[in-house]
Amino acid sequence: MAEIIAQFADGRLLVQENRAIETHYVSGGVAVRIGHVKTVEKVVSLQAYLSGYPQFQFAASLNEVLVSGDTIIPILRRADLYGLTSGIDAMSGYATVGVLSGVIASGTAYMGLITSGFSSGKIKILANVIGF
Repeated sequence: MAEIIAQFADGRLLVQENRAIETHYVSGGVAVRIGHVKTVEKVVSLQAYLSGYPQFQFAASLNEVLVSGDTIIPILRRADLYGLTSGIDAMSGYATVGVLSGVIASGTAYMGLITSGFSSGKIKILANVIGF
């Protein structure tokens, strides 16, 4: 649900969007439409986390966010650390994931690109953008 945080004198808006992604995540990201704006000018901040578990966050770099009109496409990376894993994958040597196992494939390295997964409704995106 989008919320207008501020309106600037020139008509631009600072909008906060907080929504679950609606489709499966793929390696090129997933489109998230921002409400109240027709054009996103700048992404100010971005967080991605497991729905219902805000402490389980994904890395989402502002440098990697793609923008198209009123839509942002964040690229997500694995960022879970100690206490979130459930073992070591014998094939890759990387930690397997417990809570995040429905979204992150076993064997994905720390800061590795999340390539795909059943994530519809599981990943929430919190974005602050400036647009008009």
